Amino acid sequence: MKSLLSIHDLMPDTLKRVQDICRRLEALSVPADKVYLLVVPGLAWRPAQIQALHALQNQGYRLAGHGWYHHIHKKTSLKHYLHSAFISRNVAEHLSLSQAEITDMIARNNEWFDEQNLRVPELYVPPAWAMGKMTPAQLQTLPFQYYEYSSGLLHAPTGAFKALPLTGYEADRLWRVPVLWSWNQINVRWLAKSTPLRISIHPYDFDYHLKSSITEHIKLTDEFVDCAQVFG
Repeated sequence: MKSLLSIHDLMPDTLKRVQDICRRLEALSVPADKVYLLVVPGLAWRPAQIQALHALQNQGYRLAGHGWYHHIHKKTSLKHYLHSAFISRNVAEHLSLSQAEITDMIARNNEWFDEQNLRVPELYVPPAWAMGKMTPAQLQTLPFQYYEYSSGLLHAPTGAFKALPLTGYEADRLWRVPVLWSWNQINVRWLAKSTPLRISIHPYDFDYHLKSSITEHIKLTDEFVDCAQVFG
């Protein structure tokens, strides 16, 4: 099995947890240059924390863009209220923004890395994989090469799209355990036989009920791939 691995929600208050997860992955022989760390720029980053991002990048980890605040400030549609209630809670900040607002957010996200003298990422993942009103053609005009949806990965310069299975482990409530476990089983056992699996880890997942599944799915992986290899 091939896997595309990412750690979500890298923020000032989750930095140490993400670093701990990186050490866990290293112990499992996951190559650093095949791990995407999804950074939320619009928060109160301290100089020492920016230096920690430099250190992670120098170790080979790939930084990626991940929204701006990772928190919504408004809900303007029934779809967003339902999405928030059943899927994303209060993090899908794209969903009630206009195309112009989303465009500005993605551009600011990209610029932030350059302003911090970090290598500018190739990948952007909207919080909760909710892209909102942006079309692939509109994303083609923005600076990232790859954009991730809940359904797969877009290569913006060519418009090519790859549908990819996805696992999740945020089982912080007991009712989420059978739902996520069943979802993961379908994606790992059936869908990942013919296409790379996306293993998505959140900062607190090793404290939750499905923590053993993370290690299991990593050990089932024969090869970790990056975005370019997905389309290669």
